Amino acid sequence: MPVNHQIVYHLQDALNLLPDLSDSVLTQSFASSTNDQMLVVYLSSLLRAVIALHALVDNKATIGRAELEQGEKKEEGDKDKDTKDTASPSLEKTDGEKAD
Repeated sequence: MPVNHQIVYHLQDALNLLPDLSDSVLTQSFASSTNDQMLVVYLSSLLRAVIALHALVDNKATIGRAELEQGEKKEEGDKDKDTKDTASPSLEKTDGEKAD
């Protein structure tokens, strides 16, 4: 396959546009810029993790409150049922006594 000189020229033009990394000021500038971008990525990841943990804890607390309320309602229902059960035999006795 023959060498396509047009492609080689375009590659050479693209590589010539790259900056000279032997300059310490330019290298320091790139490093500073990269560090700033990495700091933003780190802080955004940290913030997302905190928000996710907050949502998890909030969800757990909501479920706990719902279970507690459900348990209280069940206890109230059991107390009402016990009260009705103890009240019913005495009413039946009085009804039975009246019937005699």
